[in-house]
Amino acid sequence: MQDNAVQKRRNSFLVRVILLTVGSVALLIAALGLVIPGLPTTPFILIAAACYIRSSERLYRWLVTNRFFGPVIETWRKERGLTLRTKLMTFVLVWCMLGGTALFLVENVIIQMILIGLAVIKTFVLIRLRTVVG
Repeated sequence: MQDNAVQKRRNSFLVRVILLTVGSVALLIAALGLVIPGLPTTPFILIAAACYIRSSERLYRWLVTNRFFGPVIETWRKERGLTLRTKLMTFVLVWCMLGGTALFLVENVIIQMILIGLAVIKTFVLIRLRTVVG
């Protein structure tokens, strides 16, 4: 009986460590997504939140009160969508960064097409997400 309790604690600790690690990696990718166009931010923020809520109340509380990530989590949690402002900002950033890079910085036509293709895909994904009034 005592061995079973020890095993449960060990498993619980291992699960918590895994969730903290996955959440932290997801948050790092989300942070990179803020500055690298084409890299999605919202799904990784939501993954981090899901991992943190199951492993660390302190980290989850920090994440939902963070000025960059918190509003996205709250809007998604309550409304299952993104605000028009978030969508527009993302749209403008994607097209300025990817489109600008394709038009002004890259001479290779294939790379230009890839960059424009990524911008089109990102635009399609943004349009398909529910728009929340707010």
